[in-house]
Amino acid sequence: MCQIFIQNSLAEEMGGFPFSSLLFFILVFLGSCATTTPPPIADGPASVSAPAPLIEAPVLKRKVAVLRFSNETKYGRGVFGSKEPAIEKQAEDILKARLVDSGAVLLVESELPTQADIQEVTTIGADYAILGSVSEFGRQVTSETGVFSRTKKQVAYAAVNLRMIDARTGVVVYSEEGRGEADIEAGRVFGVGTDAGYDSSINDKAISSAIGGLVTNILQNLAEQPWRTSILALEGDRLMIAGGSEQGLKVGDVLVVKRRGEQVENRQLGGTIELPGTEIGRIRVESFFGSGLQEGSVCSWQQGSATGADLDSLIVEEVE
Repeated sequence: MCQIFIQNSLAEEMGGFPFSSLLFFILVFLGSCATTTPPPIADGPASVSAPAPLIEAPVLKRKVAVLRFSNETKYGRGVFGSKEPAIEKQAEDILKARLVDSGAVLLVESELPTQADIQEVTTIGADYAILGSVSEFGRQVTSETGVFSRTKKQVAYAAVNLRMIDARTGVVVYSEEGRGEADIEAGRVFGVGTDAGYDSSINDKAISSAIGGLVTNILQNLAEQPWRTSILALEGDRLMIAGGSEQGLKVGDVLVVKRRGEQVENRQLGGTIELPGTEIGRIRVESFFGSGLQEGSVCSWQQGSATGADLDSLIVEEVE
């Protein structure tokens, strides 16, 4: 087709058509023939692997602490360091934001030292603790050059590992790896367009994509775990328990009081395991006191009693 156009144009030149104008049109037409799918002129938005949608929050919120994140990659560990935020800090902040946005948990800020032993999570005042690591992170740049065009694409990819620990027992109840990536693209045609400079924002987007699906699975796992709390005090026929309306409790809710099961050795996996508890009664939520993580509930006995019982041996759970 290009050849036919040139032949017809030469015929017009012989009729007096200016040769400089003819040459310009030939170059433009050849450019359109050479590039059938021209790249975009301007920066496009970074594309991110879509995270799985969050599940519906559990009725009663669990208290969760994000203890620490580590960087297991070589990224940002050069001799001269990096001016960018540490990727482990980025991952920790993104996870905390996702958990809060879910509305499914109360986030507990922990002051445990970075190298604290896993068994120390029993002292943080949370139901569950999360530890994480960025196990893989990288960036790559690709470019494509046509006759009159050029495109440049930046890609960031990340892998994040999470472990969730039952803060009461120190047992890992959930562990998984998530992967994600993000990219951004820019290009020029006939010298018009934008250059794709270094864009650090896709680091966040890649890590966020990796964490997105993990948050959904964490919430699913929490929903499958029994909601539990402790008894703070006994006053006659009333008892005060930890947790209140901010965790989803309502006046009139009925809860179960159990005597904790015996701790026995787990011969298969090592460590100890708690046997199922025994129900000793049921209580009704009457009112609340305090606020935030210091909120509690005043309850009355519907049936049963804890007279003479050691409070540390008792646990309060939601009715199954």
